[in-house]
Amino acid sequence: MSIASSPQISHTNVARRRSQSDFLPAAMRVVWILIISCALLTAGFTFYPEWIHLSEMKSQLAKQKTQLEELQKLAQEREREVRLLQNDREYLETIARDRLDLMKAGETIFRLNGNTHPHS
Repeated sequence: MSIASSPQISHTNVARRRSQSDFLPAAMRVVWILIISCALLTAGFTFYPEWIHLSEMKSQLAKQKTQLEELQKLAQEREREVRLLQNDREYLETIARDRLDLMKAGETIFRLNGNTHPHS
């Protein structure tokens, strides 16, 4: 009976060796997956707040560019008005009469809106 049981024992030993030799690569795969997952999570937690902050800054920059363009247009209009006030006597008279609610002899003024001082 010892001869018959020997091949069965050696077959069991081979199966155990195979399962032990298969365990190590599988365990290493699991360890590598855990390491990579931890690295990705760390990178995510590190860079996500910065990414959000960058998005907010880009949004603010776009708003500020829009405001800058509006202010530049307003500055151009004001510069034009200053030039007209300095160089165009008729424009100066028209603005002065409008703001002081005066009129020339024979002049009729029609106001189309409720605002009495549109240039203020």
